Amino acid sequence: MLTDQQIKRGAHRSTAALEAAIAVYIDARNADPKPFRWTKTADDILASIERFCRRTIVVQAQCE
Repeated sequence: MLTDQQIKRGAHRSTAALEAAIAVYIDARNADPKPFRWTKTADDILASIERFCRRTIVVQAQCE
């Protein structure tokens, strides 16, 4: 992942150095692309979103 492999580990001395490191990372990843493979069904994803929404509504109600 970009965050783990470039941003967190790097010692970038400037914004330009960070931007250059990100560009190098993206170019390397794009040189050998791999398709994204979904590991969950649409129903699993929607169920997860529903659980999140229900938890959010409960927390929001407690804050009022």
